[in-house]
Amino acid sequence: MSDLDVLFTGDGTKVEELEFKGKKVQVKLREISWSEKNKILNKCFIYQSSGEINFNFDQYNKEMLKKLVVSISVEGSVVPEINEIFFARLNSSFGSVLEKLIPKAFEELNASDFFVKKQDS
Repeated sequence: MSDLDVLFTGDGTKVEELEFKGKKVQVKLREISWSEKNKILNKCFIYQSSGEINFNFDQYNKEMLKKLVVSISVEGSVVPEINEIFFARLNSSFGSVLEKLIPKAFEELNASDFFVKKQDS
């Protein structure tokens, strides 16, 4: 592993252990790249003819979970497929738990984030 590896998305997965309603839930996740996240963000903007721009957070959450989640198992029983049917049937409480695994769509910024800071040489 080189020092540059910290800059790039890995090929591996990680497992998040969650507890939901007294059951152990394992969610296997893959990393997504900066570019993949941006493509998903771009799909979720809604441009109105009036010039107004809206953002569809429901679509963002579903698209991110489809990209991030490799598998979900509850006490050893594996969810067969993470797809539109899964999301349509997903209970609201567990959906809120999964949302915590999704990277924020937008980071909080303040005015100083828009200015390049001088580096000491």
